[in-house]
Order: sequence, then structure tokens, then C-alpha cells
Amino acid sequence: MKLKRTITTFLTLGLAAISAAAFAFSPFATQLVSSTGLPGTSLYNDPYAVLGKPSTRFKNTWGPNPTARVKLVEPAYNVGLNGEKLICTINIGQSIVVAFDHKVMDDPLNPYGIDFLVFGNSFFIGSGGSVSDATNMNTFNISGSIFAENLKVSVSQDGSNWYTYNNGPYADAMFPTNAYLWDSVNACWTDTESDFTKPVNPSLTSASFAGTAANAIALYDGSGGGTGFDLAESGFSWIQYIKVEGVSGFAGGEIDAFADVAPVPEPSCLLAFVTGAIGLIRFGAKCRR
Repeated sequence: MKLKRTITTFLTLGLAAISAAAFAFSPFATQLVSSTGLPGTSLYNDPYAVLGKPSTRFKNTWGPNPTARVKLVEPAYNVGLNGEKLICTINIGQSIVVAFDHKVMDDPLNPYGIDFLVFGNSFFIGSGGSVSDATNMNTFNISGSIFAENLKVSVSQDGSNWYTYNNGPYADAMFPTNAYLWDSVNACWTDTESDFTKPVNPSLTSASFAGTAANAIALYDGSGGGTGFDLAESGFSWIQYIKVEGVSGFAGGEIDAFADVAPVPEPSCLLAFVTGAIGLIRFGAKCRR
């Protein structure tokens, strides 16, 4: 059983590494094309906060620990460890347009047909009291509901002609960011980041996650979360621009980051990695308190 768990850990790490290696470009949005009503003068109205990869840690102002990991029961807020702004709130009349440094394809090889992810600061509501990095995810319970503030998302090839996901999915909703892998055997967080280019199974609902937080993390299957969008609905074979705007009934939510989904590696790549993983199992991820 120990060998099986170790190999599983390495498979998760390896798939993330393969996914990252598949990009000769950034898998995350790299350019702020435009913004409306976001002067960047306060903690949560800087549109540049949405560029780059999702937040992984933040300076904690509520709990006893000065810093905290971003997890599906404790979202990003305040600032990062170096004082950087992490998220941007989109109210009515406000908007952001970002661009990738490459074309985001409607790729049939992507898991579940999901082509890009939008990360916010939604979170699963716990029924086990306050939460911190020291909280045992094996025993901390999720009620089966989620705190979300839906925002509408649009996509474009040229930044002028847009398709809007009017009927969802919506940003800052499913699935809350989970930045690091949880070691359920030793009941602690590792320092191994989750895969921010891998979507969660979109058939899961908030009710699917009722139970322990550890079981919820297991359902993520190594993914870092994020709301998944399929480009097939838009009619575009590829896009390069994403817009998030606050409109009546869809405002007040936060945006953290955008990611291009990595396609599933070819079977030959998986076989090569499994072979290597078996030979390197002694270097497994370690818990970090």
C-alpha cells in the first residue's frame, strides 16, 4: 500500500511536470489589454493582479498564523508574501480584458473537453469551525455548499468580436482554488503545488464535496481547481482574449488568474514517466507544516 501511494504521488507530480513542459509559452494570462473602472489604487481594484499563475500563499490577517496556503476551504485574500496584490474585485460597470501569449485551442485532447480555467476566491463552506494551515483536512468537514460570487465571462479571437457564456459557467464559482497537494496519510500539507492547467471533473457539483475536506481534495485528482470553460460552445476553434465584466446579477466577485488547460499526455509519455517514477519513489513529496 505504501508503494502504491508513493507511485500515485509521483504520477500526480509527473503529470503536472509534463503539463508544464508542454507549454513553450506561459499557460497563464500574460497581458492586461484593458480595464474599466479599476484604478488599481486599493487592495482589490488592481486589474494587474489577475495576471500570472493563481495565488498559492497569502498573508493571513484573521487566524493565528502569519501566512497561509490557498486551499478550497480558505481562499486567497489580502496580499501575497511579498506584499503583491492577489485578486481583483469586479463590480457592476467594471471589467477586465486579458490576453494569452498564444492561441488557446479548442482541443479534444483536453481533460473533459475543458479548454481554459478562470480562478477566483470562492470556497467550500466548512462545518468544522475556523480553518488554517494547521487544520486537519482529514477531519474538517465541508457542508456541501459553496460561497461564490458569479461573474460573466466572454472570449474572443481578436479582442473585438466576443462570445459570452450567458448561461454559465461563471467565474468565481466552481471550483475553488486548492494550491497544494494534501498528504492524507500523514495529515499535513506538502509543498508540492497542484496542477493549475488541469480541470476538475465538471460533472461534480458542490453537493459532491460534502464530507471531509480531504475527500474533496481527492476529488480534485491533483487539479488546482478553477472554473472550466469549453470553447466548443463559443464556435471559436481558438481564442486569445478573455473578458470578465460586472453586470446586474453578476457582480462583486473576484478574479485571481486565467489558465490554458494542458492536453492529456500521449500514452508513450505516461509509460516513460511511470517507469521513471518507480525508480525514484524514495524521493516522494514530504509534509510541510
